[in-house]
Formats: sequence, structure tokens, C-alpha cells
Amino acid sequence: MAELISAYSPSVWGVLLATGVLIGLLAGFLGVGGGVIAVPILLEVFDLMGVAEPAAVALAVGTAQASILVASLTAVTAHWRARTIDRALVRAWLPALMVGTVLGLALSPFAPAQLLTRLFAVIAGALAIQLAIGERLVFVARLPRGVISLAIPATVGALAAAVGVGGGTLSTPVLSLFAFPIKRAIGAGALFNLLISLPATAFFLAADFGIPGRPSDAIGDVSLFCVAALSLPALFVAPAAVRWSARAPVTLLRRSFAFCLAAVALRMLLRA
Repeated sequence: MAELISAYSPSVWGVLLATGVLIGLLAGFLGVGGGVIAVPILLEVFDLMGVAEPAAVALAVGTAQASILVASLTAVTAHWRARTIDRALVRAWLPALMVGTVLGLALSPFAPAQLLTRLFAVIAGALAIQLAIGERLVFVARLPRGVISLAIPATVGALAAAVGVGGGTLSTPVLSLFAFPIKRAIGAGALFNLLISLPATAFFLAADFGIPGRPSDAIGDVSLFCVAALSLPALFVAPAAVRWSARAPVTLLRRSFAFCLAAVALRMLLRA
């Protein structure tokens, strides 16, 4: 055990634990999956450890998904108690969301990592602009119906699963395009984080199993020590962040979400 722990330097542990606190804040306050923060950090960590680029990307995405799964447990519970999860939205989106998640997981191994990174960065940047503009950029003041109502959650699920971010990272700004109340969108997004990360974690635990070039604590494409360092602080921070989110002004929530998306989009573009 000591040898496994020593594989990560004290500075890396510090960075991972601090990132875990930030993940908890974002999960509770904005319903954002920790992957938007965890994936760039993990890419740097695995690069320092000498993990080759293709393996590092898969390992970062898989570890981020497992971290989202653990970290979102308390956030979802707190949002449920605060009644900020829109159950009608969840029922309407859940089937297509899960179909998209499965498709994203199935197709992601065949897509170049840089293509996925750039695609997510462009989408995140566009959604950040939309959130910053606010109600001046609304397609229509109600959720779409028909085929579009299925295509939207399916796309959210596919991108979130393939790139390693939580579903709420994309679902909240997308819902704002249709004048959906942001606090209800944040609550639903926290639940989407959990639902998408569950099959995604199982997929990455089984992926690349036994293939060399990964840290000694990795099972498949999931680094267990990194999951613990990222998710355990988040478990304690998220409930308090949910309470802050319930009391925060809508404008503050929109601007905070926009800033978060813009920062992540810029970092991922630079990485690509």
C-alpha cells in the first residue's frame, strides 16, 4: 500500500485533494460534473508520471467518470431534499439520455482524442456565451417536442460519456436556451451526473484491463487513488454548496456557470 501511495508525489496529492474540494463546490452549487475540472488536471498528473498520451486520455476520462459517480451521491441527495430536481424533466429526458450515453461510450474508442476535446471545447464555449448573455438568447420559451426532444438529451448523454464530464455540465446551459428555470436545471443536472457516470464507470473499469503503461493502482482506465483523492473531499463539500445554490440569485448562478464553462473550454482548446 505504501508503495502505491508513494507513486504519487505529495504535491500531486495536494492538487488532487484541492481539485476534489472544487468538484464538490461545483457539483452542489451548479450541478456541474467534476469531469470538467478533473480531466484537465488528471491529464497533467498522468503526463508527469510518464503515461503515454493515448493511455493518459482514456485514464483521465475513466477516472473522472468514477469520481463523478462517487462525488455526485451527496449532491443528488441534497438537491432531492431541497426539491430542486425537476422530476418531470428527468422522466422526459432519462430514456434518450441513457441511449446517448451508451452510444457515446461505444463510439468514443474510435474517435480521435483531440477531436473529442476540441468538439467539447467549442460546445462549452458557445454555451458559456449563451449563459452570459442570459434571457436575450432564448430559442423558445418552452422545451421542444417530438424528435428534437429526444435528440437533445441523447446528444448530452453521448458527449458527457465520451469526454468524461457530467451530464449537468451540458444539460443546464442547453435547458437555458429554452427559458428553463436554472435552479431546477441545476438540480436535474446533478442527477444526470450520477446516471451517466454509473454505466460510464463500469465501461472504463473493464476497458484496457491488464494493458501496461498505467499507474499501479489503476483498474482498467480508472485510477483508484485518484478517484479517492478527488471524490472524498467533494462528498463533504457538496451538501453545503447545494444550500448556497438554493439561496443564490439566479444572475449569480448564470454568471458562475458561464465563467466555469469558458475557463474549461479555453483550457481544453489549449490542451488540444
